Amino acid sequence: MGAASVRVLGAFICALICVNQLGVWALTPDKDSTAADHSTTPPPWRFYTRGSQRYNTAESGRSASAPTISPQLHNEIKELMTSLHDRVGILATLDEDQRHRLEVIDKKLDQMVEANTGRMESLKVQQLNFQQRLDSFEHIQRLTRHTLDELKDLSRHPRETPQQYQHQQQQQLPLGTARAVQQNVADIFSNQSVGPAMKFNITDLDVNSRLDALATFLVSLAYNVQDTRMGVNRLIKDTNNIKRRLIHRGKGQNARLPQTSAVLPSADETATSCLQWDLAVKGIIKLQLTPESEPFYVPCDNEGWTVILNRSSDDVSFQRGWLDYKEGFGNLAGDFFIGLDKLHALTSSVLHELRIELEDFDGNVAHAGYDAFAISGERELYSLQLLGQFITELQPSAGDSLSYQAGAKFSTFDSDNDNCLECSCAQRHKAAGWFNSCATSNLFGIYHQQNPNEAGETGIFWDTFQGKETSLRRVKLLIRPVGQDEARR
Repeated sequence: MGAASVRVLGAFICALICVNQLGVWALTPDKDSTAADHSTTPPPWRFYTRGSQRYNTAESGRSASAPTISPQLHNEIKELMTSLHDRVGILATLDEDQRHRLEVIDKKLDQMVEANTGRMESLKVQQLNFQQRLDSFEHIQRLTRHTLDELKDLSRHPRETPQQYQHQQQQQLPLGTARAVQQNVADIFSNQSVGPAMKFNITDLDVNSRLDALATFLVSLAYNVQDTRMGVNRLIKDTNNIKRRLIHRGKGQNARLPQTSAVLPSADETATSCLQWDLAVKGIIKLQLTPESEPFYVPCDNEGWTVILNRSSDDVSFQRGWLDYKEGFGNLAGDFFIGLDKLHALTSSVLHELRIELEDFDGNVAHAGYDAFAISGERELYSLQLLGQFITELQPSAGDSLSYQAGAKFSTFDSDNDNCLECSCAQRHKAAGWFNSCATSNLFGIYHQQNPNEAGETGIFWDTFQGKETSLRRVKLLIRPVGQDEARR
């Protein structure tokens, strides 16, 4: 029994005692009148109570009259009982509200403990992978140092023949190590041709000169490969442009393309991001992040941006539950959300940046950007685990209204995962999203086409752009892999 219940029971007992005392006071004769009666006549009657029976001790020839309560006193007792009843009801209601709040707090604490447990397990796995990578790096470092020591020995003895150096090392090292060094020395001193008339001769060049020549050759080869790749991309781009022009010109004439030997992307070919926009058809591209993953379609924007959210009308309702936001919904050619599973797959495959385009009903346009963006998986409730620095160079700037929600878990009206202990941010804003306690932006809110300036916190708002009370006309969220300037060119 809680403290409030104890207080209710105590108040009820006190009320019963007060009523009993009032009844006894009402039934007790007045002292002055009793004295006056004694002076003139003997007491008319005397009684006492045993259970519900009353025994008369007056004279046998006289009958005692029953005591009565005045109407005024009866009304006062009735009002007192009504007031006590109301107070008991209020205390019971408060006790029920307190119990409900405690249950909500316990539930959120259990969710936090479960989420922290999963996060700790994930950190342990990452720590194990990091340790394995560190061990691998240390092993590579040891091998590199050993190879450098061998090269230094070779540079100190440039006039020794390979057979003499191998014989000397075999005398100093164990059998297995001597065989490995023998193979390395044989590779170093091998007379392989690099060009048409270019051979390394041990009598002409020392080891350092050969290493410099090899480095120069590798750098030149890398530049040639890069130039060749860029040339192939330009050729593919030009060929696709010619193909589109011929298709538009040949409509109604059954025009066909001439046969070409250029490498063109096939219809079944899939891309890994919108940077490969040549594979897009009417702005829609088919992505397959890994050979084992399921392909899916996404809309692409200019300069390799992938659209993950688009809102420009009230055709699609965004007041949806957890499963809808998990899988995604809407029309890729109109209003839609890509889905949390696909968004996690995209942002976990490679580091992405985030761009946000906003427009109000007066035609004012603003932009916001962050140099890094990623969300976790369903086990961590799709939390906004990575949100980089706000990009101030974008103009006109909408301001930063998302950093407050960095690290928050995704919430819907049927899955409350926010950090507000006494409320549900998804129900408060009638939306879904990454809520802290609660939010400075609500891009999944209700689309208010009528009276957008009076929408309140249930509309589509960005606090640093037109405030929380104004609902926006158009919102678009885009992501793009970071550091892909060369690939875009």
